[in-house]
Amino acid sequence: MSDGQLLLHAEADMKQAGRVVGKVITETSLPATTGALKDASLLGETGELALCAPFGLNMQCFPTTLNPKSFTLSKRSPQGVSLPMTHALEGDTGFITAHDYRNQEVAAAYAPVGDLGLGMVLKMDSAELYAPVWSQLRYLIPLLAGLLALALLLLRWLLTPLVVGLVRSEAQAQKMSASLRDSERHERALLDNVDEGLVSISDVGMIELFNPAAEHMFGYRSEEVVGKNVSMLMPEPYHSEHDGYLGRYLQTGQAKIIGIGREVKGLRSDGGVFPMDLRISEFFLGGRRQFIASIRDITERKRITEALRASELQLRQITDTVPALIAYLDLEQRFRFHNKAYEEVLGLSFGQINGHTLVEVLGPQTYGGVQDKVEEVLSGYAVHYERDQMTSQGKLRSYAFQFFPRYGEGADEGKVIGFFSMGTDITELKRIDRMKTEFVSTVSHELRTPLTSIRGSLGLIAGGVAGELPEAVKSLVGIAKNNCERLIRLINDILDSEKIESGKMRLDLQVVNIRQLVQQTLAANEGFAGQHRVKMLLQAPDASLQVRIDSDRMTQVLTNLLSNAVKFSPPESAVEVKVSRVGQQVRVEVADHGPGIPEEFRGRIFQKFSQADSSDSRQKGGTGLGLNISRALIEKMGGQIGFSSEAGAGTTFFFELPEWRDPAPLRQPFRARAASPRHRILICEGDLDVARLISMMLGKAGFEVDIAHSAAQALTCLTRNNYDAVTVDLKLPGQHGAAFISALRGEERTRHLPVVVISAMAEAGRLQFNHKPLTVSDWLEKPIDENLLILSVRRAVAGLHSGKPRILHVEDDPDIQRITEAIVQDFADFEFAATLDQARARLREHRFDLVLLDLALGEDSGWDLVADIDALDPRPPVIVFSASDVDPADGQRAEAVLLKAHTSNTELLNTIQRILQIPGDPGPTRPQTLS
Repeated sequence: MSDGQLLLHAEADMKQAGRVVGKVITETSLPATTGALKDASLLGETGELALCAPFGLNMQCFPTTLNPKSFTLSKRSPQGVSLPMTHALEGDTGFITAHDYRNQEVAAAYAPVGDLGLGMVLKMDSAELYAPVWSQLRYLIPLLAGLLALALLLLRWLLTPLVVGLVRSEAQAQKMSASLRDSERHERALLDNVDEGLVSISDVGMIELFNPAAEHMFGYRSEEVVGKNVSMLMPEPYHSEHDGYLGRYLQTGQAKIIGIGREVKGLRSDGGVFPMDLRISEFFLGGRRQFIASIRDITERKRITEALRASELQLRQITDTVPALIAYLDLEQRFRFHNKAYEEVLGLSFGQINGHTLVEVLGPQTYGGVQDKVEEVLSGYAVHYERDQMTSQGKLRSYAFQFFPRYGEGADEGKVIGFFSMGTDITELKRIDRMKTEFVSTVSHELRTPLTSIRGSLGLIAGGVAGELPEAVKSLVGIAKNNCERLIRLINDILDSEKIESGKMRLDLQVVNIRQLVQQTLAANEGFAGQHRVKMLLQAPDASLQVRIDSDRMTQVLTNLLSNAVKFSPPESAVEVKVSRVGQQVRVEVADHGPGIPEEFRGRIFQKFSQADSSDSRQKGGTGLGLNISRALIEKMGGQIGFSSEAGAGTTFFFELPEWRDPAPLRQPFRARAASPRHRILICEGDLDVARLISMMLGKAGFEVDIAHSAAQALTCLTRNNYDAVTVDLKLPGQHGAAFISALRGEERTRHLPVVVISAMAEAGRLQFNHKPLTVSDWLEKPIDENLLILSVRRAVAGLHSGKPRILHVEDDPDIQRITEAIVQDFADFEFAATLDQARARLREHRFDLVLLDLALGEDSGWDLVADIDALDPRPPVIVFSASDVDPADGQRAEAVLLKAHTSNTELLNTIQRILQIPGDPGPTRPQTLS
């Protein structure tokens, strides 16, 4: 019923692939529909007015007079020809004779229905149509046209609003239905997949919703709990108290959990109780009060929390027992963790440290000394430093601190968020290290000094100072001497090894021609090789190969490698030494033809005290430290060492050092002292021919000479020029030579000028000046011996006198004094001083040509005497001869440095001769430690 009229309602399903995808609904007033049907009935028994809509590949049609229900048609007849309705749906209008859906031949008029997308066909079977055609033709055609127009108008008027509303309503219904289905699926997905248990409860405590997470948490299925009181999920006392609590809340509105949340316990279906985090929210739905509970099982969190708490407690117990300052500070430099030691050392309580900044805990003054270290670690760098800390007991302790940065995670990944600090009390370690240093120093002095005496004495005895020895005594002396050398090597190796380990091995790196150094080392070891009947051969390029090394330590390395090669070489074989350039490196190889190194020993050959067989040390000698020390020295000089070996064919040890290409001045490994400007000599000689002869001899020896033929001329020359020495003939025109010498000694400027007397009356003159031993340096008889002349002048220039230099030996060991004097007695006179006071007194009383200085003088240091020596004019040269190691920087204060127990009698003698410029083997000339 609509507006008082009866409506005829018709529905037709729209299907696709067997599925209903929509509906076509028509509503027409009963009078209009009846009229339309009556009009259609005028078409006869087969007349039909059809209205269809496209439906995929088919057509969906409204009920007709021949089909009282809606029906679906194919767009083509069984013969494959398009039906009239097909043309109408394609938007065409016309009249045709064709077969319809019943496969009957019909006459049909077709047309589209406006813009509704529908088609309309008015048709009649051809047989019925044409039977009365001839009699009714003139009436039928206008009638058909009028009916068609009428039908079109009628359908458009009736169906347009109906179809439009139908389509819109259906579309909206479908959209709303889809939205509701999506919303339901989304909510269900949320409920089913959320990690938290969700339980919906009515206002009387009945469970209405129980999601899968809650099912898993409590062990119940949803259908087992829905409709039951939620108290079934609670253990006592919550179970009994729940209903009363809910009632009180509904009456008073006083909440204990609702809207707040708290930790409670839940009851599983198996009776197990577990901790859970419960949050309850209140809401209204359809006017009904309901509650939703969000539940999270915190069993694992509690377990982890308890484990962390136990771990932290254990960590604190452990760190509290560690005698070190352990702490963690955050980015603001606040203490977030510290152990008990911090409180004990600083005398502060836990609360006075925890949460406070480093500056608050240490104080501004102490913090100022470590602020840069803290800033460095917070920049991402590990820091190591030492500092002294005053303890709460008033004791000053030394600590070694280490800071390590801590990096964040997640959003702070790669950022420093704090740092760990550990301070170790090293007060005792420092004390032990000082004791160790003092012990090493004591060992160095107390062992090396007596060994020097023993070695020197044995060397002198073996050299015949006590006369010819019986063969049996010679053998015993040889045994003692060899074992003394072995003991010295052992002590030196042990002390060197300790210095390397403690980082106290100091190197004096200089640029050196490696070829010359190797040549000199080979020459020094020729005697040892000869004892084993082994030759040493050198292959090296003529071009200079420069390296930056410590010459003494490199000599030590080469000597060790050569010694090993010689000891393990068969008699009559050769040790081959090769120097070459390999890329940017200088390579030195020492190859022997011995038995080779056993395979099982090669991996530990550079270890301490390593020897292929324990019998090696007895048969070959050695400490097993040589290669270990050699490797450490080579590496400290920037190189590397290795070896290759073949059983039965021999072994090659090699080391490589960076070639020095800097144009800095080259330092020769063993060189004479830098040549002074040519010494200038004044010849005072009355005989012109003799004066010319002396001039020629001295000029050939490298001296610059001036000639004066009288004392007056000589005094004039001395006034105008500076001379290093003067030769004087005692028989001078105008003034006797003795008077001339006395005049020289009376003048401040020439008081210490060396004088060499060359005279036929030399012996008489010597007697005349006997009471003044420092007046004349030397006396030479005519005719002149050229060699004696040059030697005497050189001695005079070097400040020598009486034919022998005077040496002050500052040494507190009487045995060393006697041994040293015995070694040098043939060409030098000795005076001794056992203390600094004695040495200073000797230096004030006499002029010395050389000072031989020990550094360890009881409580005093020999270095303290050097300032007094430097103040002398002329200053005598200094040779340090001590058991104590010398810093290379200090070594520059002396002309040479010799280490007791490292220096043989010959080396000592040659060094003194070199410094005094006395002819002979110049020996080592470097102002460094000989070792």
